[in-house]
Amino acid sequence: MRQLCQRCLVLWLCWLPAIGLAQAQANVPLRPMTVSFASAAVLSFSAREFLDNGVEKKLQSGLPQTLTTRVYAYDEHGREPLSITAVSCRVVYDLWEGVYRVERQTEQSDRTLTAKTIDNVVQLCLDMPKLGVSSTTALRGESGKRIYFGVIVELNPMSQDTVQRIRRWLAQPNGNQLDGNAFFGSFVSIFVTRKMGNAEKTLTFRSELFSVPP
Repeated sequence: MRQLCQRCLVLWLCWLPAIGLAQAQANVPLRPMTVSFASAAVLSFSAREFLDNGVEKKLQSGLPQTLTTRVYAYDEHGREPLSITAVSCRVVYDLWEGVYRVERQTEQSDRTLTAKTIDNVVQLCLDMPKLGVSSTTALRGESGKRIYFGVIVELNPMSQDTVQRIRRWLAQPNGNQLDGNAFFGSFVSIFVTRKMGNAEKTLTFRSELFSVPP
């Protein structure tokens, strides 16, 4: 009887984290996204509803504002991310010229652009028509499994150190390698308990499940 109870306890302890993960996933809103798999997983989505009156006023203030978007790939039953990518936008409205100066940084590029309207800023910083989020190396061994993507969009993360870490990480030639950077973490810590810090505004959502092709 004692051995039976011990086995039951072990099974319960193994089952409990899975329940917690499933509940955490259910608490994050689903968002329609499309993904294509080739040399990398390329995701398409938009977060333009992040732009409300408050965010628009911030962007029009003439003071530097930071918009960051992080995208994490997770195995259906995994807690730790398979890979991550990010887009960082530093936006300053030029009050004299009446245009927005946007410093947009991704793994592939670091450009300073001019946006004439707030909608142009949205297109640059919140619309992601073809964002590479996972290389074939990152998905090695996931063939036939189901994965999903979690997205977190932030306005002005409170910690400028976090912003700088993201920008330094994006500047690395192999940026999507998981090497212990501070903004990596479990799905629960990033999307539910929010142990990664605060921002002036945050939006989180995730995709449906996608099957990784052979």
